[in-house]
Amino acid sequence: MHIFWLGLNLLTTSPADAHLAEDMSSQSPPISSPRPRYSALRYLVTVFMVIAALVGLKLLIAWAAEVYLHPIPILGGWLKSLEIVELVNIIIFALLGLGLGGATLYLPSKTSVMLKALALVVAIPLVFFSSYWLRQALWLNQLAMESNQPVEQVRTLANQALLRESGSEGFWGYFKVTTKMPILPATVAELERMAEDQRWFRSELTRFSGIEPGVFSMIFDGAGWGIRIFHMALATLTGIIYFFKGLTWADSARLRSLTKGKV
Repeated sequence: MHIFWLGLNLLTTSPADAHLAEDMSSQSPPISSPRPRYSALRYLVTVFMVIAALVGLKLLIAWAAEVYLHPIPILGGWLKSLEIVELVNIIIFALLGLGLGGATLYLPSKTSVMLKALALVVAIPLVFFSSYWLRQALWLNQLAMESNQPVEQVRTLANQALLRESGSEGFWGYFKVTTKMPILPATVAELERMAEDQRWFRSELTRFSGIEPGVFSMIFDGAGWGIRIFHMALATLTGIIYFFKGLTWADSARLRSLTKGKV
């Protein structure tokens, strides 16, 4: 009797039902992806920490140079004119590129290189210009201390002098003026006659050499911008090279994780 009912059951079961039962029995429980739910947040936090740490390091080095190195007679002025301290960009931007490239480990593997490089594009000018921002702030504080005037009042006088000399004020005016005048006035009185002192200096060079003042202006401006562009290009190139090294490390780490079954 048992054999009879078993045979009847097999005869009454349709092929579709049989396939459905087979598929249901072969299905395994859904496997949740072990990729972190907050990988994008981890990436952003890592990027922020890398940039903040290197900006802090660059500010510390710039402050030490302004306080201890550049005030040295003759040698300090020469080092400041050539911006020798900016050679530290090789180390700082190597760490920046490597850190931001390595942080892409938290991004999906199919993320485009252009999107991965967005953080580097934002970080390079931010880190590079941070030291000049600090140097401007220290210069304004020095003027305020020498003149016993509020910083805001000194800032207004400095902006007027920078505007006369470069056509710009604020940070960009400071950045342009320091390409041709690495050592700026140390007192408000010197600041007010900054343009006159520069004209007198170049007229004296003309008197002794016989060369037109405009030639010396071109030489000083060209040399200053040449030095600064060199440091900017060196920092950018170093950051890009080490960014791709960081990308390579992140891809290798992701591949090792996949090999071990950890997606």
